[in-house]
Amino acid sequence: MSPFPPIEARGIDLKYGSGKTVFTSLDLILRNGEFLAVVGPSGCGKTSLLKILGGFLQPSAGYVNRNGSRINSPSPEAVMIFQEFDQLFPWKRVWENTAFPLKAGGKSGLSGLDESEKQRRVEEILREVGLFDYRSYFPHQLSGGMKQRAALARALVSRPPVLLMDEPFGSLDAQKREELQSLLLRMWREHDFSVVFVTHDITEALLLADRILVMESAVFGGNFTLMDLELPRPRDVRSEDFNRCYNQVFSKLGSEDPGQS
Repeated sequence: MSPFPPIEARGIDLKYGSGKTVFTSLDLILRNGEFLAVVGPSGCGKTSLLKILGGFLQPSAGYVNRNGSRINSPSPEAVMIFQEFDQLFPWKRVWENTAFPLKAGGKSGLSGLDESEKQRRVEEILREVGLFDYRSYFPHQLSGGMKQRAALARALVSRPPVLLMDEPFGSLDAQKREELQSLLLRMWREHDFSVVFVTHDITEALLLADRILVMESAVFGGNFTLMDLELPRPRDVRSEDFNRCYNQVFSKLGSEDPGQS
């Protein structure tokens, strides 16, 4: 394991082209194997922060290190999953979509894997997400939940140390959302990667995370608060401790509850 944190952000500022400030002086250290949730109302900069951490967007000021080295562009070491269901290649089957990071290789060193190892990894991850029997399907033949399972398989087949997730379950119905939450937690425990998970839903954040980064709207100053969660797993949404934590997060957001937006 690297002696450096998988992601370290220091003094991050974000301003729009018009000069409008979204947030300033944001410091964040993602711990090895940590599940960090980011909550806040629309327009507070959650997705932009995620893109900055992944190297997809440059901050107005400050810097981001990954394992002790400055990042200025995307890397296979931090893979991003989006909310949209169309993030898979529509012309590739589930197997081919999942195998793509192993075929691309590049700077990740995966190009050195032999074909049998690549085949083994793809089969293993598809079985884990419950899609092995659908490996020959095209994306248009899958439900929304199955597409997100495929996106998760593609992201994790290369075994990245960091997974960046932008409201990946926000468009799913309640039952499918709970299923994907449970699957993600199981894979996180078994594969020991770090997660930054953006969500509007306070309950979802409390169910999944070790810590929560609460971001206020720029209208209210663009402040942010990091909260440690001392909740045992598995978590019970009906418990007093859970409700106490919910109220703490809610109070940091002022009058707007992102879970109701």
